[in-house]
This record gives sequence, C-alpha cells and structure tokens, in this order.
Amino acid sequence: HYFIQSNLRMASDEDMEDAIQWLKKFCEENSDSYEKEETPIRIIAYYITAQELQGACMNWASSYLKNLECPLNFAIVLSYHIAKEVELLDTSQNFTQHETDQGPQTVASEVARCVFNKVHKVCKRWNSAPEIPYFVREYMLDDNKIFSGSCADQNRRKKMEDRHICIPSLNNLLQLEGKRVSFYAVYDGHGGVDAVQYTLQHLHLNIANSPHFHSDTERAIHEGFEITDKNFVIKSNRENLRSGTTSVVVMITSTHLHVGWVGDSQAILARNQTHIDVMEPHKPDREDEKKRIEDLGGATPDVRSLELDGSEDFVVIACDGLWDVIPPWEAVEMVSDFVKDYGVEPEAAAKHLLTQAEERGSQDNITVV
Repeated sequence: HYFIQSNLRMASDEDMEDAIQWLKKFCEENSDSYEKEETPIRIIAYYITAQELQGACMNWASSYLKNLECPLNFAIVLSYHIAKEVELLDTSQNFTQHETDQGPQTVASEVARCVFNKVHKVCKRWNSAPEIPYFVREYMLDDNKIFSGSCADQNRRKKMEDRHICIPSLNNLLQLEGKRVSFYAVYDGHGGVDAVQYTLQHLHLNIANSPHFHSDTERAIHEGFEITDKNFVIKSNRENLRSGTTSVVVMITSTHLHVGWVGDSQAILARNQTHIDVMEPHKPDREDEKKRIEDLGGATPDVRSLELDGSEDFVVIACDGLWDVIPPWEAVEMVSDFVKDYGVEPEAAAKHLLTQAEERGSQDNITVV
C-alpha cells in the first residue's frame, strides 16, 4: 500500500543531493540572467491579470526548469519561490500595462522574461549561500510524500493538448497551515491549448485559496472548479478564445481521497488489487449524459470523497486516450502485475500503461499519472 506508507519516501536525502548537484551544474554553465532573445518556452497568453500572475509565473518557471532537466520536486518549490518574488514587484512600474473594462492587465511576455531571469538569479543566490533555504529542505525532505509518476505522449494527433500536474504536498508548497494535502490532475484540452493551459496554471491555486480548503475539501474543490471556469470565460470573451478542457483532480490527505471532475478524463482506485469506482466520467456521447449536460446549461463539476482504510494500493488518473482502449479493471491488473515484477516504480508503471494503450490502437493524446 505504497501511497500511504510513510516509510516509502518520495523525497529523500538522495533527492536533496540531486537538487544540489543540479544547482551547482546549472550555475557553472549559465550566467546570472536569461540573455537569449527568444523565450525558452512558448508564451500563449498576451495579457495577464493580477489574479493570474502567480499561476502563470509558477507554470513558466516550472516549464523552463523542466527543459533544463531540473529534479521535479526541486523545480516545484523553486517555481513557487520565483513566482512569489515576481509578485512582490510593482507591475505598474516594471511591466507595460493595458487598460481594459476589467482593470489593468500586464503584457505576459514581459513578465515571462522576468521569470526566466529570476530562475537564473535565484539559482545563483541559492548556490552561493552556505546552505539551501530551510523551506526548500522542509518541502523536499517531507518523509510523508506520496510516490507518484507520470507519462504523456502526443501519440498520433497533430498537437499535444493534454496537461498534467503532480504536487506531492500542496499545503507545504504554499506554506499553508493544516494537514498535508497531495494534488494530482490530468487535463485533456480540445480546440486548442488556451483552456487547458489556463486550468493547469490556476485550478490548484483556486482550490487551495478557498476558505474551505481544510474544513470542507469537497466544497473547496467545487469552488475551485467554478472560479477557474468563470475566470476563463471572462478571459475567453476578452481575447476571443474558443477552446475547452476536461479536468480530473485527485487530492489525498491522511484520511481521505477526494476526486473532482468535469468531462471524460477519469481516476480509478485500486484497493486490495481490485478496481474501485470513485467517479463516473461525463460522456456526452451517452444520451442520458448529453441530456443532463444540456439541462444544466453545460458541464458542471462533480466531487466525491472516499475514506481511506489502509487497504488502498494505488490510484491511476488518465485521459480518454487510455480509457478508450483499456478498461479500469484491466488497468488495475496491469499495474498490480507490473509492481509484482518490477517493484514500486510509478513512472515506469505509467509508461507501461501508456505503451499498452498505443499498442492497442489508441489514436488520441495519452496522459497517465
């Protein structure tokens, strides 16, 4: 039952050492600022609002760090710190502003370039310090983190419109009080990447910012979905965007597993090597589901919670690129057999499921956590 046993640690002294070695190598090979004219990642947004600043900065920093092969957990906490430093800047004085009916907006490319510069400056500063900041060590050496791994592939589609996120300790990362909460999600975009990218940047923050985050997690998830959708609709109307996305979120505490979803991406639970349904995906090709969505005026989020009893083995979260060719019960069998043969290797297990889906003829983007 590897995902709730504290003796199976994701963050370890070895992880910390990997981060320190990466930091040293990065500083040896790079200057203290980002000097190239072209951005290292594509910046989709043209303007961002003050409310969108933190999520966008964290995403830009983590994407850049991923390209630089920064260790995952170190990249997560480093991205958060960089976003906080950018938030402290006076946007009206440091970046070009654009006035709208909804208030001032900031040119995204200017903020992004500031983020890339901050990556270099913060890395240089941390590398020259006597030791890594305490909050970085606190996050990375949390011995109750959950083992997780992911794999994603464009497959036979012309574009990759899936996104996913894994945050082993959301409250620790955001320095929130209360019990530890792990956050995992898969987003399957359609009609472009604007919606899926926006959801990737903001949904987890909107959930965590809910006043009910610890007292009523189901309500916080529901509110987070609603706020993210509302804000993206405003952005879409302002910028003439027409894309959408499915979303499935899994949040795990020491006592409960919470699932929130919109659309047909799906999460399943294995308990005692048996498939347990924790949600029913929204499938508009089913007549009853199509009528439900139409009656509601559109898809609305569903949230369910399950009390953990110690018999849980693992969770699989994936988009329909997997589930269209591998049923949940068989995915549980595949992962269980994989663990028996190769041990607890979540990333390899995710890749195994993805490979099986491709071999069975899946044509879609595939993402597995």
